[in-house]
Amino acid sequence: MKLLNKYRWLWLLAAIAVIATLAFAGCGDDKKKAGETPGAGETPGAGERREGGDLIAQGIEFDSIDPHYSAFAQDISIQRMLWRGLYRLDPQNVPQPEMAASDPEISADGKTYTITLRDGLQWSDGDDLLAEDFVAGIIRTCNPLHGGQYQYLLTAVVGCDAYYYSLAGPDETPKTDDDLDPSTIDAATMEAAIGAKAIDDTTIEFTLTDAQPTFQMILSLWLTFPSPVHLLPNSSDEWPDGLDASKLAFNGPYEMVQYKPQDFLKMRPNPNWSPAEGGVEPTLDTLTIDFIDDNSVSNNAYRNDELDSAMADRAVLQAVVSEFGDEYLKLVQPATRGLEMQLTDPTLAKLEVRLALAQAIDRDQLVAVATNGAHEPTTSWFPEAIVGGVPPDTFQDTVGFDQDSAKEHLANAGYPNGEGFPELSLLVRTDPEPQAIAEFLKNSFETVLGITVNIDPVDGQTRAARFSAQDFQLFHGGWIQDYPDPENWVLGLFDVPGVGTNKYNCDNQEIQDLVDENRFNQDEEARIAAYRQINEIIVTEVCGITPYYHEAQHYLIKPDVAGMKENSTALDAMIAGDWNAEAWGFSQ
Repeated sequence: MKLLNKYRWLWLLAAIAVIATLAFAGCGDDKKKAGETPGAGETPGAGERREGGDLIAQGIEFDSIDPHYSAFAQDISIQRMLWRGLYRLDPQNVPQPEMAASDPEISADGKTYTITLRDGLQWSDGDDLLAEDFVAGIIRTCNPLHGGQYQYLLTAVVGCDAYYYSLAGPDETPKTDDDLDPSTIDAATMEAAIGAKAIDDTTIEFTLTDAQPTFQMILSLWLTFPSPVHLLPNSSDEWPDGLDASKLAFNGPYEMVQYKPQDFLKMRPNPNWSPAEGGVEPTLDTLTIDFIDDNSVSNNAYRNDELDSAMADRAVLQAVVSEFGDEYLKLVQPATRGLEMQLTDPTLAKLEVRLALAQAIDRDQLVAVATNGAHEPTTSWFPEAIVGGVPPDTFQDTVGFDQDSAKEHLANAGYPNGEGFPELSLLVRTDPEPQAIAEFLKNSFETVLGITVNIDPVDGQTRAARFSAQDFQLFHGGWIQDYPDPENWVLGLFDVPGVGTNKYNCDNQEIQDLVDENRFNQDEEARIAAYRQINEIIVTEVCGITPYYHEAQHYLIKPDVAGMKENSTALDAMIAGDWNAEAWGFSQ
C-alpha cells in the first residue's frame, strides 16, 4: 500500500497487513479536547512525553475486531493496541520477545518449538495470562466454524489444516454453501491433535509438519494472539455481541472502554500491561479512534483541533503539504495496489479480457492525475526491494499501457471495439483518492476499450465485508506486507482459490505446484527463485490482480504529539507508529 523508494527500502522491509487502503481514528461522547490534560513525567524511548491527555486519531471502522478472523489493516491496527503475541518484529525485522521470555528452543530437525512465557503476565481483568490462552488462539484460527482468514500461515502446525478443512464440502473450500454439518466431525478430537500444547502454565510446545524458516515471524502476527479461555472456553465461541468490553479481556497496552458503531472506539491504558524489555508504558488517559472514511472530512477536523492525527487528503496533497509543513509525514512502505478481478465472473475469467483491462491503464497518468503523484507506478506485484523483488517496469511489455494491444486482446475475447461486452462494477471506498482512481479507470476503459464500468462506492467497513464475501467484480485493492519474506506476497493470496485472502479466486496450477515444492525448501536461493517466478505468473496471467502502483502513506500529526513520528517505520499498518501505540502521548 505504500510508495516504493529503493534507497529507503533497503532498511524499510517490514511486517504490515492487508488488502485495502485504510486509515484509523476515534471520537467519543465524553472525550476531552485533544491534548487538554497536562501532567508530569516522561517515558524513555517514546519521545519526551508528559503524563495524561486524550489523544484522538482518524481511522476506518473495522470489519471485525477478532484477531483470529481478520485480514484487513483497519482491523489489525486496532487489534495490536488491544492484544499482543509471543513475539514482535523490531525495525530491522528481527523477532523479539513480547509475551515470551526469550527466543524459542528449536529441535534439531526444526519441527518442535518450545516457548516459555514471561513471569506474572495477566489479562486486563486480572486473570492470569497462561500458555493455554495462546494455544486457544491458535485453535480458534484453525477452527473451520470460525474461518480465520489467515489460517493458511499455520499450515505447518500439525493438525491445523486437517481441522480447518474438515467441514469443506465438494468444493474443498471452507466457509462456503456446501460445507458439511458440524456434527459430522469430532471437533474435540481434532483440536486435541493440533500441534499446539500447553505443557504447563507458562510453557507452549508447537509441533510442525516441516521446518518452516518464517515460523517465529508468524508468531508475531495477530492470528496467533492469545484468546481468554476464562471468557471464551470453546474455540467456536464468538466475540460478545456489541463488543461489550466487560465480556472481553486484553493483554495489549490498551483496553476497550466504549465502542459506537460508525462513530468511534475509545480505549484507556491496560492496568495489567507488561511491556517486554525495551517496551514502554502508555502515558495517555484515553486513546480514541474516530471512524472517518473521507480524508477531506478528517483534514477539516484536524484543522479545527478535533483530531491529533489524520491521514493527509491526497486529493489535494501538495496543498496539504504546503499548509501543514512539519506536521506532514510521508512513509514509504512495502505495499502494492492494483485492480483486483473476480475470476469466478464469466467475463473476467477470460485471460484476454484481463489483459485488455491491464493494458488499458496508463499507470504513469493514473498516479499523476488520480493520486497527485503520491505513489510509484509499477507493473510488478513484488516491490523491487523485497527479497525476490524486481524493478517496477519489469512487465511493461506484457501488461503495461498499450492501447492497440489492449483493443486486440478484447477483440480476441470476442468483443471487438467493446461490442457486446457486459457492464462491470468496480467496488471502491468512498474516500476522495480511491474515488479519483475509480473515475480514472472508468474513463480509461471507456476511452480505450469502449466498455462501461460502473463505480460502486461504499464505506470502508462495507467494502471489507463484501471483499471477504467475494461480492464484487472489480475491486480497488492490494497488499501491505505482514512480515519480510516473499512468501507473504503469495501464501493465502494466490495459491488456493477462495481461501485466505484469495477472494478473487486466482486458480493457477503452476503457482500451486511452486508453492508446494518450495514453501519448506531449505535451499534459500531456490526458494526465493520460485517466489520470483510466481510473481511473474501472477502479473502476466493477471491472476486476480493487475498492479498499478507501489504506495506511500501520508499523515498529519500535531506538533505536541510525541511517539508517532519517533516510532514510524515500515512496520506501520495504517498510521504512523501504530504497531507501537503505547509510545504515543503528548510532549511536555
